[in-house]
Amino acid sequence: MLDFIICATSNLFRMYLINRFIVVFFGKLEKGKIREFLVYTCFYIVNTTLFWEFHTVWINVLCNLVGIGVIVWLHTKSAKTILFVTSSIYLIHAGCDAIGTGIFINYKDGEVSKQVYAAIAVFLIFVCELIAERIITIRRSMETSPNFSLIFVPLCSVVVICLLIYLNVYIDRGIAIVCIGLLIVNFFMLYLYNLLLHSVAEKYETEMLRRKMQVYASQLDAILQNEERIKILQHDMKHHMNELKLMANKHDVVEIQEYIDHMEDFIQNPNEIVDSGNVEIDSVLNYMLQKARRELKNVIANVMMPEKIKHSFDINVLLGNLLENAIEAARQTEEKYLRVDIILKRGILKIQIENTFMSENIVKEKRKEGGTVFLTTKKAKEKHGIGLKSVRKIVEMYNGTMVVIPQNDIFCVKLILYMSRLENGI
Repeated sequence: MLDFIICATSNLFRMYLINRFIVVFFGKLEKGKIREFLVYTCFYIVNTTLFWEFHTVWINVLCNLVGIGVIVWLHTKSAKTILFVTSSIYLIHAGCDAIGTGIFINYKDGEVSKQVYAAIAVFLIFVCELIAERIITIRRSMETSPNFSLIFVPLCSVVVICLLIYLNVYIDRGIAIVCIGLLIVNFFMLYLYNLLLHSVAEKYETEMLRRKMQVYASQLDAILQNEERIKILQHDMKHHMNELKLMANKHDVVEIQEYIDHMEDFIQNPNEIVDSGNVEIDSVLNYMLQKARRELKNVIANVMMPEKIKHSFDINVLLGNLLENAIEAARQTEEKYLRVDIILKRGILKIQIENTFMSENIVKEKRKEGGTVFLTTKKAKEKHGIGLKSVRKIVEMYNGTMVVIPQNDIFCVKLILYMSRLENGI
């Protein structure tokens, strides 16, 4: 009876690990979740029943390949992709099964073996899944790759079971109970870890939404101020026209010019630093540049974006990160200097941001694939770091280039993004 409980529990954990493998390759399935649940349920019931009844290798191989293949088919209809992902997942499972069983017994087809070995195989599969998830997510430059410390939990479980088997500390029933307990502990540990990641992701999204609301509120306030100034100017327009006529009769050109300059100064809103026509991007730029003018001494902004940008969300994330880092770095210097140059012409977006910085606050870290990354030496790295990971991801998305040049006391970031390529699907 205990053997069957271990078999059913370990196989259930296997289904969960297969799902994690699939998510690593394809991401979560957005539609057809009920169908996916039914496929997993049928696969679990059929796989567990056939294994428990027959203990035959070829039946087990066929059932696993078909089951995993159907699950992969829910995510993609490409035959090559289905074949590759299915075989990859199955080979990892088969290899862990062989290791988990082979280090203890000489398995023969049709023999009934203790399910403790199957539990060891599941723990090894768990380790392989965490490693694969870590490798793939790092290559995709994602921030939610699992921590390697998680691997110690299933590895310790394998060591505990192996020691119990070799040292004969417990009888078979005791080992089986310990094995079931370890399976449950590993499952709930992974489940709680996923809940933690979800909570962190929600917190990040909430913070992004809060910042976005602040940006739009700031831009709306600037628009309302503009409208108020225009209304006042319209209301007093008769008086202004009469005054200009009197000056014209006197042929006083200099005084007329000064009067018109005063009218322009009045209608100009000091909170609206940028007015490129791209409302969403103007909102972010005005919000960040207003912050810069409050905290810095010298802020220069040149923005020319006559063309519309369809993917403004990505550009806002990019500009928000760059400007936040630049303002924070410049604020700590005596010069407190920031310069922003943005030009959009013929689908090519050029961004250059310069700021003063304290060179002793950063160090260079060279990586094989990611180039040179600049890290802060401060304790609060999550607040002051200038690794620019999210910026680099967006630059890669737009097939662009990014150059970071720290020279003397000026930190310069230059970017070129090819907006038309993404819009045309290139």
